[in-house]
Amino acid sequence: MLILPTDRWHEARQSWRLADDLGFAHAWTHDHIAWRELAGQRWYSAMPTLAAAAQCTRRIQLGTLVASPNFRHPVPFAKEALTLSDIADGRFVLGLGAGGTGADAQVLGAEPWSPTERRERFTEFVEVVDQVFRQPCAHYSGRYYSAHRAWIDPDGDARTRMPLLIAGSGPSGMRLAARHGDGWVTNGVAAQHGRAAPEVTPETARVQIDAVRRMCVEEGRDPATLRVVLLIANRTHSPLSSAGAFAGTVERYARIGVTDLIVPFPRSQAPHQGDVRVLEQIAADILPALTED
Repeated sequence: MLILPTDRWHEARQSWRLADDLGFAHAWTHDHIAWRELAGQRWYSAMPTLAAAAQCTRRIQLGTLVASPNFRHPVPFAKEALTLSDIADGRFVLGLGAGGTGADAQVLGAEPWSPTERRERFTEFVEVVDQVFRQPCAHYSGRYYSAHRAWIDPDGDARTRMPLLIAGSGPSGMRLAARHGDGWVTNGVAAQHGRAAPEVTPETARVQIDAVRRMCVEEGRDPATLRVVLLIANRTHSPLSSAGAFAGTVERYARIGVTDLIVPFPRSQAPHQGDVRVLEQIAADILPALTED
């Protein structure tokens, strides 16, 4: 379940509690300064939101979908993630992505990165985060990021307690997922000029899943060990139009290898406008059978 961080907390916490109470497996929020058509409107920070969600939920996994290097350095961010994992009692999942070219890319006043620089920065970002979570005191020297005597996790076992998901619809992101990730995240075809948001179909998802599986084999990894996480944020033909539509969506994507499906929490207005009662019907009629499987 993807919950946009647009509501003040006294309202937002009801959505997080409901996702938990209804039995959904995980709930996520976007990590941006501003986002698409909601730029200029109320939008809260991901990490404090998830920390608050951890306090008002009991069992559901919580995560970033996804954090990026656009306005973050991997060392202090890793410390934030470690702290949040502790607050959530091990229910936090760290999702990382390369980031886009929107408002986040220019908010600190620098020139937007070229596609090559963005890929290289993301590679270093993931490498730093993975390394500081595996070593009590980490050192890293890269072109864009460095870590010197980084005492992030004195126990050196954060990666055994905090799953790492890597987002990417292209070869570089897929390879990073195969090398470093517990899971790989996609939302289908990346947004293009003139398109408001990504759209995914079983056909495009199958092509991407086949590609990331090949990457795993090339990296000497069993593809079955990589979670395949799909965000369906299509603005048309929503899987939450009805409980039946949701059940059909789950079945179609499970057949091609999707292990985890994420859909947007219904909002009272666009984007992702919908009816919360559909979630309640899904929880009553669909989720019990999925849990048994």
